[in-house]
Amino acid sequence: MSARQWFNVHSWAGLFVGALLFVTCLSGTLATLSHELEYLSDSQFRAISDSGDTDFAAIERTLNTHYPGAQVMYLTRHKQDYLATEVQLKIQGSFRFVYVDGATGALLGEGPWARISRFLRNWHMTLSMGWTGKLIITSLSLLLVVLLVSSLYVYRQWWRHFLKRPAALTLSKRNSWSDWHKLLGLWSYWFILVMALTGLWYLVEHGLQTAKIDHYVAPPPAVTQLANQNEKSTRPPLTLSAAYQAAKQAFPSLDIRYISYPQHSHQAIQIRGYNDDILLRLRANKVYLHPATGAVLGIQKGEQLPLVPRLKDTADPLHFGNFAGLGTKLIWAFFGALMTFVSGAGVVMGWLRVRRKTSAIRWLGVSGVIAIALVLASVVATSMSFSVRNVPAQLFSPVLGVEK
Repeated sequence: MSARQWFNVHSWAGLFVGALLFVTCLSGTLATLSHELEYLSDSQFRAISDSGDTDFAAIERTLNTHYPGAQVMYLTRHKQDYLATEVQLKIQGSFRFVYVDGATGALLGEGPWARISRFLRNWHMTLSMGWTGKLIITSLSLLLVVLLVSSLYVYRQWWRHFLKRPAALTLSKRNSWSDWHKLLGLWSYWFILVMALTGLWYLVEHGLQTAKIDHYVAPPPAVTQLANQNEKSTRPPLTLSAAYQAAKQAFPSLDIRYISYPQHSHQAIQIRGYNDDILLRLRANKVYLHPATGAVLGIQKGEQLPLVPRLKDTADPLHFGNFAGLGTKLIWAFFGALMTFVSGAGVVMGWLRVRRKTSAIRWLGVSGVIAIALVLASVVATSMSFSVRNVPAQLFSPVLGVEK
């Protein structure tokens, strides 16, 4: 292909759904620091202590005191210890977030399901359009691959231009936008490549899930056996602190950050955490417990995962940069901002090139109009749905404030 043909391919890929690509980059950048945005917005999202130790007994006492009659669905302590520990409660058939200090159990506040991180997550992952939205978003990874490959042919001898000084950015001058588009594209190339590869994995994963093809580690046999028994327990459910102690004894090196209660007594409690693995998300390491007796039903270790499950649990840390604390999150957010600018600058350049020859609607074409319509629809859909959180009718979890 000639340089001109590569340029046409590059322009087509960038402008085909330019508005949608820009918004996806923007929402992903904000989602990377969504919990930090919450941290800045309200003191209830801020931990008091910077200790990495979690006092489950103290958290349990706080919940028993302040939320009698409620039940715990999940408890999550973020990898970043400056963030509040989140407890998801079922209170009289409704949902409530409770925020506590992980190290001391002190109550920090409470709130609904709707919050900044939920809005950004729904918007970025699926446009709040379910299966179709996820397919649209993950398919953008194919366009990113086309853009990355074609850019190497469009920008001749690109390796010589990392330190080239760009022209002063002028809104009406296409050449100045082009200089910044090329320079920032070069410096963020590695990052765009990571986004493209992880996006491709999400696309493949979406296909596997749609086709109902198993591609993750099956639960341990004891968990399946318990589920098949389908018997109601006559014993009360395990308390938070008891579940923690049982899991810690079974998996001493596990830094426990998550406890999930089941809906029924024939389902397992899941305890998740980190185990000094590289680039693995929280669920890679877990302990399955009997919800009433605390007996260990199985242990999953991230270091023992086969290739495909390993890829599945590595994609998120690589995509959002949350694998090494605030430092990597800031790096990901910075290069995400560069990627957003590169995407937006490409659209601006395309318009400046043809604005004297055609109208904006004709330039956008059918695909451009659809992309803008999708963006607008996604904002409306997310605004309407991100506050919705249904709670299970039944939950096998201790009733808080009741004497054991």
